[in-house]
Amino acid sequence: MMSKNLAIAAVLGLMISACDGLPEEEHAVDRTREPVVAAVPAAQPADTRAQPAGEPEIIEIVAGDALQSAASVMQMHPMESQNAKLFGVSGGDPAMNGLVTYLGLFAGPAEGWRVYRIGDFEEWTVSEESRRRVVLDARESRMGEDDDIVTEDRRLIIEFRMGEDGESDRVTVTPAR
Repeated sequence: MMSKNLAIAAVLGLMISACDGLPEEEHAVDRTREPVVAAVPAAQPADTRAQPAGEPEIIEIVAGDALQSAASVMQMHPMESQNAKLFGVSGGDPAMNGLVTYLGLFAGPAEGWRVYRIGDFEEWTVSEESRRRVVLDARESRMGEDDDIVTEDRRLIIEFRMGEDGESDRVTVTPAR
């Protein structure tokens, strides 16, 4: 086996040295053709998927009507500096709208949240937010005259003032441009 490898090495050496004796034009590289690049397999990324590192723990179902409502929340925009938030829960007709949207005002640990219904939309985003005011850009559908669904974009200014010293909250929704 060793002599066979030596023979192959000797032949390769002769072939390489024979190329050195060729005239210069035969050594020239043909630059009119694209270079041949050997296909090198790309390095495979390391497997970064999570691997178990202990025994699984079985989790029990948690019951409660409050958690059923919480699980319905599909979208939320917190306004921490104002103790308020906008949130949308799934409900209504999913073919038209279905994101019932509310403004929640936190009255404190003893009273909890006071919640006001803003509308039923397909989707919404908050485009402006300032003290006691938020602007909602919403997409809303309705049934048209020919029983077709008409979709329109709406902009709403939501202003709120939390009641203090026995006063009630004041929440308004105004169409905007």
